[in-house]
This record gives sequence, C-alpha cells and structure tokens, in this order.
Amino acid sequence: MRNSLSKKLRVYLCDLTYDTIILVSDTIPINIGFIGSYMKKIFGEKIDLSLFKYPNDAIRAIKINSPDIICLSNYSWNSNLSEHVASIAKKFNSNVITVQGGTNFPHQSILQKEFLVSRPSTDIYTILEGERSCSNIVQRVLESDKDRKKIFEKPINGCVFIHPDSKKSKEKNFVEGISLERIKDLDEIPSPYLTGILDKFFDGKLTPFIETNRGCPFTCSFCHTGANYFHKLNKFSKDRVKEEIEYIGKKAGKLGITNLHFADVNFGMYPQDRTTCEFLMESKKKYGWPLQIMATTGKNSKARVIEITKILGEMLPINMSMQSMDEQVLKNIKRSNIKLDHMTEVNNYIKSQGRSAKGELIIPLPGETKETFIKGLNNMLNDSGTSICIYTLMMLHGTEFKNPQYRNKFKYKGKFRIVPLNFGEYDGRKIMDYEEVGVENKDLSFEDYLYIRVLALLVESLHNGRPFYEFFKFARKFDIQPASLLSSLCDNISDSPKSVQKLVNDFVNETKNELWDSEEKLIEHYKKDKNYLKLKNGEVGGNLIYKYKSKSLVESGLEWIDYFEQQIFKLVVEKQKKIISTEIVKSELFEIKNFCKLKINALLNQNVETNPVEGLFKFDILKWLDDEKENKRLSGYKFPSDSKKLIFEFTKDQKLIRNDVFKRYGTNVNAISKIVTRISNLESQFRKVRYENENYLRDVYKKVGENFVKYSLSN
Repeated sequence: MRNSLSKKLRVYLCDLTYDTIILVSDTIPINIGFIGSYMKKIFGEKIDLSLFKYPNDAIRAIKINSPDIICLSNYSWNSNLSEHVASIAKKFNSNVITVQGGTNFPHQSILQKEFLVSRPSTDIYTILEGERSCSNIVQRVLESDKDRKKIFEKPINGCVFIHPDSKKSKEKNFVEGISLERIKDLDEIPSPYLTGILDKFFDGKLTPFIETNRGCPFTCSFCHTGANYFHKLNKFSKDRVKEEIEYIGKKAGKLGITNLHFADVNFGMYPQDRTTCEFLMESKKKYGWPLQIMATTGKNSKARVIEITKILGEMLPINMSMQSMDEQVLKNIKRSNIKLDHMTEVNNYIKSQGRSAKGELIIPLPGETKETFIKGLNNMLNDSGTSICIYTLMMLHGTEFKNPQYRNKFKYKGKFRIVPLNFGEYDGRKIMDYEEVGVENKDLSFEDYLYIRVLALLVESLHNGRPFYEFFKFARKFDIQPASLLSSLCDNISDSPKSVQKLVNDFVNETKNELWDSEEKLIEHYKKDKNYLKLKNGEVGGNLIYKYKSKSLVESGLEWIDYFEQQIFKLVVEKQKKIISTEIVKSELFEIKNFCKLKINALLNQNVETNPVEGLFKFDILKWLDDEKENKRLSGYKFPSDSKKLIFEFTKDQKLIRNDVFKRYGTNVNAISKIVTRISNLESQFRKVRYENENYLRDVYKKVGENFVKYSLSN
C-alpha cells in the first residue's frame, strides 16, 4: 500500500542485474546515479528517490511502498528483467509511470514502435542520454498532479511512447517528443559519488565504475556509440574526476576492493587521461586501490596510449580493438578511420615491457571468409606479445546489424542464445534475457563458424595470458610459429588425453545446443522445469569460451601440458628430421613441462594450498626466458652443477586480489569464468619464482628495460 502521509513524488531508479548463479553485472550503477543526482539537483525535496541494483530489493520496495515513477535500464543483458519488474510495479499500482532507457533500443521510429509494442508494461522510453529526458518525465508528472490522462496528452521531449488509449487497439498511436541535444558541460550533472547517492552500493560485492568523458569519434556499424549522436567528445572536469577517485579510493581501500571499471570508450586517447592516471596512482599509494583496471583503451593516438600504460603499468590491460585484419572488412563495418599501425606500435611497446596487449576479433563480419579470418588470426598470433579475444557478433538493437536492409545485403543468419548467466526466478516467474548472434553470412558458413569457435577456445585457453608461454617460446626456436602450433593442437585433438578430447567435444556440442532459431523456441525450451534446472545448476547458459577456459586450467591444465609436450616434440622432429638429438629435445621439454605446472599451481583454485612450491631443474629457464636476443636452445643454459632448486610463490598483492575475487564470486566453474574476465592480465596471477637462497621474486614476463622487476619478499 502507498504511504498516504508522503506527499513527495516517489521515484525508483533501477539498473538491475541477474544474481541467480553469480552477480552478472557487478559494477556500481553509475548510470542511474547520474540520472538520480541530476533529478535531485532540479527537484530537490519534491521527490523521494531510491536506487536499486538487485532485483529482489526492487521488488520488495515496490510491494511495501509503490512508486509513482519507476525508471529501469534497458540493456541486452537485462531487458526482460526490467520489463518483468515494470509489470510487477503495474500490478501493485496501475497508475505507476513505468520508464525504460538504455542502449538496447532501435534508432528508427518504426522499429521503436515495434519494440514498445513487445513490452506492454513499459509506458515511456527515454532516448539516448537519460538525465534530461527522465527529468522531463518527472516534471510532466508533477505538473499533471499524477493525472495519467494529462501526462500523456502531449509528447515529452527526449522520449517516445505508445499512447495508453491506443495500446489495446489494432492501430497503435506512437508519440515522439523532440530530440534533445547532448549535455555539453558534463559537470552540469552532479557527481553521484560526491553527493553520496551511490554510497549504499559500496557493499563489497560491486566494483566502482567511473566515467571521465562521453562520446566516440568512430562509426563502427556493430556498436551503439557508432551513431552520429555520439561523435562529439564531452568531458567531466579534472577536479571533479580527482575528487571522485579520492572519494572512491577511501571506501574501496577499507572494503578490500581491488578493481576499477571505466565507462570511457577510448580511455588513454585524450590529454586529460594522463592526469586521471596520475590521480589513480596517488590513490593506489594512499589507499591500496586500484590494483586492477578494466577499460576500453583508445584506438588511435598511440603516443598517449603508450604514455598511460607507462604510468599504470600492468594495472591496465591494453585492448587492440582490430575486429578484423582485412581492409575490405574494416571498410564494410565503417572502421576506415581507425589506424591499425597505431595499434601495432602500441603493441610493440607493450611487448618491450614484457607484457601482453589484447587484440579483439569478431566473427562473422561482412566480407570475412574462413580463409581471411585465419590469415589475420595467424598474423596476430605470430606476434608473441598479443592475446587475442575472438567474439561472436552480437546483433544489437540500435546498430546496423538489426537493420533488415543491412542484413539482407550480406545474407546474415542469426540465432538466439541466453545472454550468459542472465536468467533467474523473480516473484515466482522464470525470467531470462537472450540475444541474437550472427552465425552465418554469404561469406562464412555455419560449419566455418564452428571451426573458428574451437580455434577461439584454444587461443583463449592455451595462448592468452601466457599460461604455456614457455612451450611457444621453445617452438619458435625451431621456427614453429604460434599459429602453426595451435593449429596442430586443434587438428590433432584425437591424439590428446581423453580429458582434453572430452572437453573440446563438450564445448562443440554445447555451442550447437545453446543456439535457437527463434526467441519463442528458446523461451519454450528453458521455461520447462527440467531445462531451467540445468540453467540454475550452471550446466548450461554460461559464457562458453570462459567456462571451458576455466575448466581447461582448473581441471585439465596438466593434461594440456602433456599434450603440448607431445605435439611440439612431433613438430620439431618432423621439421628437423635427423639433424637434432631427440633425447635433448625430450629433456628440454620435460623441464618446460615442470616449470609450467609449478607456475600455474593453484592459479584459479581457492582451496589448494598457496604456500610456496618448488622443483629441481637442470637448465636455467629464467635466464633462457630473459634472453630475447640469443638464439640458444634451452639446453644451452645448463646449470654448472647437476640441478638447482626453483621456488614458486604468490605475492602479497596477488593474495589480496585472490581473496577479493573469490569472496565476491565463489569457486564454481561459472564463478571462475567470471573471475577470469575480472583479472586484467592472467600472467600477473602466476606464481612468481626465485632461485633457492635468493631474497627476491621474479616476474618472468614483466621487464623494465633489460632488468626483471623484483618483488621484495617482505611485501
């Protein structure tokens, strides 16, 4: 029942996340924070404002104190969840004004109308930036004294809606308000952190989220921000950003939070970003936060991107968002103004520091064939300093790939799947969000798609993060490039240990089974109790690449190492024929195998002892790894004595990060999959190593100049 004593307009702002298995969207909801702080600035005590992240909290509040207005974010991962909560709000108060806003919305009026028809519990949709449009709704409700007829009697600027009187009729009356210009001076929006409106979300489960600018100069056809509306860059002031970092640092440090997310879509591309990095390093020194940063780094301006990585070091992973290495494909997706040579130079610098950058590819993009994709992948793989993430194309609302004309041009075939882990049972109903993904077009068949998916799994599990870097380095000494090695591993799976064969076969079958021809068939399947139970138990419905990467490292890591040893030996013998001593090759590979096993020991397992582990080695692997100029084989680094003991252990910072992520996500396979995405650089979590009797630990991948970074044991 509505509290009759309250005269304020009760407004609920919701950025909801599924939390059935794990917390899927685990960032502080800065989006509704911006809207809420802007509303409070305008309306002050006229409104009673509440913000929600967790669905059951919002549902409980609706039942206790029904709102006058409820605004819900609409992204591809929570669209149906938001609609469900809107329907609950309608059930308890038929006069409530339900609003949705977010990127999961078409640009064309006819498609907007269709979208709203499919969501009958949503009254109004706010277009693009939400601060002013949502405030316009509040103003209209206040002026109308909550009279629904008056509220909808004329358009609302920045919003669209289907007139309530026409919702039950065949001809729907679609009403469009005047489009609003973007907010140029972003400081016009009070900081949701500094106003305290987000304090409740510092609960130890959510990661701080910060935005220093809005806009993107690129026009990529697969991305929401490729629209002309976002071309101009608008910035928050330096002083404001500094104050926010200081505010967050104090709270995060006390809670043991180690991560930070950036909302900026090109972090590092602008002069102000250097100053932001300096603020972050000050915070790390004062509060121990952040230790890891997740950001989409700039696609051009190589000098500035290099500069920020010099400041932040391994805290910040660098993303090389190529999407394709084929020039014609890049033209097809409107990326001609993104310079690949800029990315190459940034990558070369990252390599010189002993770190790895991350490159991104998408399948299937228009014009990309299996052959051109593999050619581009090979070029990237053969660059030893690059991790490569291969994503399936998402056919997002608000992008050209949802445009029927664009799809017909390239003969796209889409299928539907559950957005990974985005499902749950709320207020007695099974709710799930799903997405359309591209699996086939005129240039790439479904069979090609499946082949590339398997290759993507091997790249992610075996190459990215350098869990088995030593094997790749060894193979290079015999002119066997990473692409050739991975192809050999992929094409000869039948020769691998049984656990590896099963893992790959399970991945292929689950990849096929997660795809549905229509939304209706997907919903019908998963709403059956026995099938929904599989979702709930984590058997299906997760991110398959990361799920099977986690299984690879936790359950099959040792077997993969044995398979590496087998395949490399085979390739070396084939290449060298009788020129080489096979016994020496075997002894070298045996040492590398043991080294890999010890460095990844307990990598993603909370329950395994994290105390130092040790092994005896005949060859000086550390010196071999450090020597990038010499072309000596591992056997050329034999210790003068018979063997030497190496000791592997975790640093203090590593243990802090481990404690943070395991506490927040748990230890099951889906939790580990989430943790993998939240660890900026996987190699940063490998055990560090030292020789027996040394007083410092070595990070074998991170260098400054010619010297290894040394970690004090006292730390």
